Amino acid sequence: MPTAIIVIESGAIQLSHTAKNTIIADPQIVDHHSYGQTGLALRLTEFFTDMYVRKSYMILQQLQGPDHVVILGDLMDGGREWDDLQWLDELRRFQTLFRNRDPRNRRVHIMAGNHDIGIGNTVVDAALARFRLHVGATNQLLDVAGHRLVLLDTLTLESDSAHVNASSRALVERLRAEREPRAPRVLFSHVPLRRPPHTDCGPLRQSLEPVPDRRGYQFRDQLQANTTAYVLNAIMPQVVFSGDDHDTCTVAHTLSNGRSAVEHTIGAFGWASGVPIASYALLALQADPLELALQHCFLPYQLGIYKCYAAAFVCSLLVAAACCRRRSEDCCGAEPGLIAALPPRKPQAAGPHCIKRVALVMRDVAAVAVPTYIACILYFYIV
Repeated sequence: MPTAIIVIESGAIQLSHTAKNTIIADPQIVDHHSYGQTGLALRLTEFFTDMYVRKSYMILQQLQGPDHVVILGDLMDGGREWDDLQWLDELRRFQTLFRNRDPRNRRVHIMAGNHDIGIGNTVVDAALARFRLHVGATNQLLDVAGHRLVLLDTLTLESDSAHVNASSRALVERLRAEREPRAPRVLFSHVPLRRPPHTDCGPLRQSLEPVPDRRGYQFRDQLQANTTAYVLNAIMPQVVFSGDDHDTCTVAHTLSNGRSAVEHTIGAFGWASGVPIASYALLALQADPLELALQHCFLPYQLGIYKCYAAAFVCSLLVAAACCRRRSEDCCGAEPGLIAALPPRKPQAAGPHCIKRVALVMRDVAAVAVPTYIACILYFYIV
């Protein structure tokens, strides 16, 4: 297996005076590894989660117009488990959802996540080689608007195998050797850096718990303490971005020179990732003068939208049933001019006739709502 080359980009786009950058974490498109679903249940889950991601990414590009997009890894949920044919099918699905609509002016940089290749001594060699072949190098160095973006594969960096960690260590040592960095460094890591236990994550976090420190099959919530110290003190970043946790977190790290570097963990981009509201981040870079600005952005609360659909359906049923129960002709369809001419009628108990009227009302509602909903779905799949 050949060692991946570190990608270094220094083109006209990267050296412009300003750059808008979008940071996306953990798309982790749903498959049968996610919830153990099969058949129709899996197809429906994939359909609705894919539609949300595709729609969100399309509108993000239209509204924000980023120059660069950095995806922090975990492209698929079961990526490291797939055979090559299945993985390529899932990669095509991912590329359809994250289609670059302006490839001439927008660069997309994709990192590997533990769901893609594993982590540390459990990195899957075949999955790593496949990722490098079909997606790109797992370590990248980019010059963007007077800043140096360091996309570091910390997953392989934690491996004890030299053939696995070679390119990651080479990048860190290359940056350590630059005694006077030519530009402020912005570090990107899939896994969050180590922090003291119970460190507060700030007000944007949706969970009440801090970033945990667990280890399990092919995952680690935080990098090891020695890896964290090695990376921070060798690279000396101005700011750090990470993913994997699926929720937002902001924490400061102290560097060996006494300066601090703030780490921003970005929330997951999908709505089925264990946090209520999906999110991403916008990073604005400016070369003259050197400036950096960050904004966390939150996507629509998809489960809340579905709850509103359900509530609207129940309310429609209740209103239709109440109208029929009152047996008033104006609610049940009689023409207003004929009401006075109709003889008085004895109240009748609600029964099958009223149920039929409710069904007719709901049929009329569905005749408008369902085609409209389908048309909206088709729009986002065709555009």
